[in-house]
Order: sequence, then C-alpha cells, then structure tokens
Amino acid sequence: MSEVLVLHASLCGGASTAAVTALLDALPYAYRLALERRDAPDRIASLTAIALLLEAVRRVRGQPADPSRLRVPPGGKPTLDGGPRFSIAHSTARAAVAVSEHSELGLDLEEQGAGGRTARELERWVATEAVLKAVGAGLRKAPAVRLDDDLGAARFGALRLRLSTLAIAGNCVARLASHDELSRVTVEEIDWPA
Repeated sequence: MSEVLVLHASLCGGASTAAVTALLDALPYAYRLALERRDAPDRIASLTAIALLLEAVRRVRGQPADPSRLRVPPGGKPTLDGGPRFSIAHSTARAAVAVSEHSELGLDLEEQGAGGRTARELERWVATEAVLKAVGAGLRKAPAVRLDDDLGAARFGALRLRLSTLAIAGNCVARLASHDELSRVTVEEIDWPA
C-alpha cells in the first residue's frame, strides 16, 4: 500500500513575477519554451502546479527536487528523473499535485459547474480524466474508461484502478486514480511563496 501527499493552492493572488521567472528559468529548455507560448493564466497555473510538485517532493523525500529533472514528453505523462511518481492538475482557480513513492497516480479537479455539466456529469468527467492521467493516456482514449457506478473504481483495458474523492476546496470536484491500494492520502492547501 502507498501513501500519497496532495498539495493544492489557489491561483488567485498567486506568485510574484520573480518567483515565476525563477521557476521558469530552472525548467528544461523545451518545456520552458512550451510554457512561454501559453497565455499568462495557463502558464501561471502550470508553474504553480510545478511549484507544488517541488514542495511535495521536498516534504516526501526531505530534500529539494531539481526542476531541471522534470520530463514532459509530447503527448506523454510527465515524470521526474529518479521519482517520485506524481500527477498535476489545474483548473481556472486552483492547482494541485499528488505525489507517491510507489504508486502511479492520476489527479484531476474542476470547479463545480465547469463546462455547463451537471454535478454527476462533472464527477464522472473528473474521474475519467484522473484514470487517463494514471495510465498516461490522452483525452482521445476517454471512451475506453469504464467507471463503476459508485465511482470508486474504474477499468482501462485490463487495468483496474481505484478512485478516491478528494476534499480540495469548497467548490472543487477532485478525484485521485491509483493503480494500487492507498494506505493514506494527506491533503493540504498551501500558498506559493511570493
């Protein structure tokens, strides 16, 4: 069984320009260029999620992670050379990361009412995206996800994944998908340093 740390932060008020620039400069060149091409809100959301990842790794391993070890293959699942395993997510108002030493994870979150979906449709969509992230598949593979009626588990091909509901923030719907049974999931809201 695996332990998971989930850190989340509001995107409102956010990080200082200096903090954003420092983190962006520390990322691998190709990923930095890709982020620089995004619009400002999406870039800030991605950088906030990366800052949360670095903080989560520091907490889990007791030492800082090197952001230059982040690998983001085109169309693939992001990784950190040497681990741990992680999944990042962001919506228009919040960023989050889930980190585990042992289990592949998928994390997704959305604000209630996102995309005009009903509460049940949004719960199912967030669970589907979490599964896709856990298996490293793109959105085009969404029809292959088979969710249990209670959204406690899902199938993707021969894989059976567990789904956990996360209490992230009052208006967020969040799900964590894992390949393994989880012994503990710790969820904490933090501020990105200014």
